[in-house]
Amino acid sequence: MKHPLLATAAAITAVLVGAASLGGPWFSVGIAAVLVIAAALGWPQMLGAPARKSLTAVLGVSGLAAVGAVSLWPGQGPGEGPTAFGASLIEPIAVCVALGVVAAFMVQLFRGSGSPQRLESTAGTITGVVVICAGAGWVALARYDAGPLALSVGLSVALAALAGLVPFPSRGGRGLAAGLSLVLAGVVPLVLEPLWPASWGVLPLPAAVVAGLLGGLVLVLTGRTAPDRGMGRPLGNRAAVALGVAPVAVVGLLTYFVFRIMPV
Repeated sequence: MKHPLLATAAAITAVLVGAASLGGPWFSVGIAAVLVIAAALGWPQMLGAPARKSLTAVLGVSGLAAVGAVSLWPGQGPGEGPTAFGASLIEPIAVCVALGVVAAFMVQLFRGSGSPQRLESTAGTITGVVVICAGAGWVALARYDAGPLALSVGLSVALAALAGLVPFPSRGGRGLAAGLSLVLAGVVPLVLEPLWPASWGVLPLPAAVVAGLLGGLVLVLTGRTAPDRGMGRPLGNRAAVALGVAPVAVVGLLTYFVFRIMPV
């Protein structure tokens, strides 16, 4: 992530959502809601799409609904009784994604035939709905008392984002920056584990390493595919913030998958 605003937004957001998960579900809900709003405001600008207010509303409402649904979904965390339908907090996220996709199509339907960039706006908005709703994964981690894992991954992602700002020589510099990002993302849990206070819970080291590496990879790929005007920076400040926040949202859901699949 060579763009300073993009990298800074990613680093700050990652640390905040990780620390909030350690504090409990309701802290996580508040920070995840801020993440959703920041991404929703900049995503249509990044797409260069018309009808930006409508698309921002679709993205914001879908993401906030996912955050709220995960926080209120009955019987999913430890000791919370029987499950509602299944054994995963993916269910409410999937429902909100589906509703957001329908809303994205409805916006383009009301714009009418012949409106510019209907296909591009629809595809970009659907992608944004999936990405932004994934931010509810941080709330799911908090409900499962996986705050230590979330904080470790948040720090891994933050360092991976900031590593992209290191001024390596131009020849092979992007590859070196990507390698440094992945190394730092994987090393953070190894450094934290012996220093981790017992009063904060148990840090599952294998899951933290795997999720940290996945988070670093998402950040590297985002930095390499960020749109620009040939000047090495995203299209506007709001777009840069959205592009920094969006991969952090995706990492939340990926970390939840790792937590549920890997032994702790």
